[in-house]
Amino acid sequence: MKPNLRLSVAAMIAVSMIGCANNAPTVSGAAPTATGAKLSGVTLSGVVAAGQEKFTVTAYDAAGVRKSVSSDAKGRYSLSADGLVAPLMLVAESGRIQYVSLVAAPAGKATANVNALTDFVASAVAQDAKLPGPVALVQAAKAPAVTAEQLKAKAVELQPLVGAALKEAGASSAASFDPVVGDAGDLLKYVRHNRGYLSSKGVLGETSLFDSNYHPISTQSPLSLTHARTEAQAIAATGVTRVFVAGDSTASNYDVDVTPRMGWGQIFARQFKDAKQVQVVNVAQSGRSSRSFITEGWFDMIEADIRKGDYLLVQFGHNDEKCGEEPARPAPARDIIDIVNLCTYPGAAAGVPAEMSFQKTLEKYIAIAKKAGATPVLITPVTRRSFKGGKIGGTTHTWGKGKVPGDYSQTIRDTAKANNVALVDLDAKSMAFFNSVGEQASLDYYLAVDPAKYPYYTTQTGSRSKPDNTHFQEKGAETVGKLVADGLKEAGLPIANQLK
Repeated sequence: MKPNLRLSVAAMIAVSMIGCANNAPTVSGAAPTATGAKLSGVTLSGVVAAGQEKFTVTAYDAAGVRKSVSSDAKGRYSLSADGLVAPLMLVAESGRIQYVSLVAAPAGKATANVNALTDFVASAVAQDAKLPGPVALVQAAKAPAVTAEQLKAKAVELQPLVGAALKEAGASSAASFDPVVGDAGDLLKYVRHNRGYLSSKGVLGETSLFDSNYHPISTQSPLSLTHARTEAQAIAATGVTRVFVAGDSTASNYDVDVTPRMGWGQIFARQFKDAKQVQVVNVAQSGRSSRSFITEGWFDMIEADIRKGDYLLVQFGHNDEKCGEEPARPAPARDIIDIVNLCTYPGAAAGVPAEMSFQKTLEKYIAIAKKAGATPVLITPVTRRSFKGGKIGGTTHTWGKGKVPGDYSQTIRDTAKANNVALVDLDAKSMAFFNSVGEQASLDYYLAVDPAKYPYYTTQTGSRSKPDNTHFQEKGAETVGKLVADGLKEAGLPIANQLK
């Protein structure tokens, strides 16, 4: 990774990825902006992100004309908008990092910041235009037709998420904060941002905001600046061992609206004796494969932050298996989308492209850990609740329909051995555990809850009558975390001394 792409924990600025789109969007309900009058005497200036890195800032006007400048090392830029036609779209980029900001009608010397919060507003504009998110706006290569009133209305949607934190940061006019022109204080240092993935379309979607430890910032879980500062300091503290978790939905964090669904990484910190000495940084994301976790930028976030003495726990497989039929089925089947975005092939079959090899992809995680002086640990995917005749008879992570059939868990075992790194065989451990518990009792671990207590699951998979046989409720997440901890102890790793 190039040095200018590295992001420190203290910076708390996330990575996002450029996606695909086609035609220029028009915001629903917006009157088209006049394209006859060009701006004159207008200069845009502001700060990109938290003001701690150099970016290229490009202004796109309503006709697709663009101008670019480079910011300084603290993200400060100034750009003449003379000759451009409002509204304008500002796109700040450094490697895979991308922020979007929309300006409806600038005049004179105009402030135009570009950061995670302006990206959230741009995402809301894109959603109104029936577009997946900011990446679609950027790929359109021209500013969307949007008014100042619409942007103001979208900025208001930030209030339930960060309104209280803005007050803590001392932001002026926190109740009516406009991230394009407003000063958010140090809040932006503690907000990570990325774009969601629309699995049905295979494209990046709306902007998601996260706190220092990748917990979603939402109306149910608004940002507390005090907590974010404390957590960031704890994660970055000298002498602290950080345990990074890279994985999928079985390990990821979940917001309170889907309670009691939990990933094992979400509560893995419970396995350690002293939270001050060990910090779990759970970067696992729902729906990701080992490959899409890289292409969407999550991998880069870990690479930027991981340091000597840390651990990187890598658990993929559930989504790597999504390789479609061969030949691919026609729409609406997701075969092509899955192959292009998620699929990796197990084993070491000749002819598999390097980017599609599960082993070679896993070796990228091993490489960044070793380069940083950290310890990589490969983990086989947790078993699915697939009982037949009262038993889970074998691994639920094989693929036999495509041109490259194989066993994903075995590939992980082979990769760990070939690279001389630690292995936690969670597939085998979880199969043994749930077989000992039994089919009926296993419902208390997997996501199979009473919808009378958790109304969200009245219409969603995860009820007692329609169980989710892949994901877990709290009891299951904690149990799986304990199995991972047991595996770390069995591997004889120094981190075992910190485990309960």
